[in-house]
Amino acid sequence: MIRTLFALTTFAFAFLSLPSPAESTHSIGAGAHYWKVLDDIGDEDFDETGLSYIGMYRYDSGLLAIQAEMEVYPGDFGNVSEEVLSPQVVAILGDGLYAGIGAGILYSDGEFANKPFFLLRAGINILTIGPIVLDINANYIFTDFDELSSSDIDSDTITLGAMLRWDFN
Repeated sequence: MIRTLFALTTFAFAFLSLPSPAESTHSIGAGAHYWKVLDDIGDEDFDETGLSYIGMYRYDSGLLAIQAEMEVYPGDFGNVSEEVLSPQVVAILGDGLYAGIGAGILYSDGEFANKPFFLLRAGINILTIGPIVLDINANYIFTDFDELSSSDIDSDTITLGAMLRWDFN
């Protein structure tokens, strides 16, 4: 509950401090995340590493940005037979070197997960050629799985990602 309130408060302050759309940069982009579950799940059917794909839209006011993302995990993610979708929102502070906090939820087999997940992100925009930006980031994702809550398994995940963004006004 405290994490949810913290995330909502962060997003509210971030939204209220954004300048007008005419003064801001908008971006669209795509990339990939290599993810790894931190603890050994022990289930033979559960992949503990993998590659997911991500599409994004970013509203950037300079020092503060809000980024909406849709991450797509392949059909062999976890114990599901279909691909898993993960809508996410990240509040980002910084420009070249940046940090972010966000939240998202998993959607598979026609249903949303019972609880959202939260993420912390650190990244760097390492290459800018005209309107094209290469964004390299690392994420720490902490999740509560209902079915794992009574065990000692840590389902937290780390990801390393790269995205190409196209900035426009």
